[in-house]
Amino acid sequence: MTREEILARLTEVLIRNFDVKREVIRPDAHLCEELDLDSIDAIDLVVTLEEETDIMIEESELRELRLIQDVVSLIQRKLEKV
Repeated sequence: MTREEILARLTEVLIRNFDVKREVIRPDAHLCEELDLDSIDAIDLVVTLEEETDIMIEESELRELRLIQDVVSLIQRKLEKV
């Protein structure tokens, strides 16, 4: 899966599950400050991404996610290892 495909899937998850507006979703958008996701939303997002991509995201990795591009990079790295 390419970075663009991951970003597209992540965008759809954010719109569908968290009511985030498409126009604010960009690689450098901050998950908490710009997308208004709280810690519970972050956990829900990780669970959804794990289900959609068949990867496991560790709690320590979750704490490092700040921007959309961080999420995309993490998923890409994990998928490359599979």
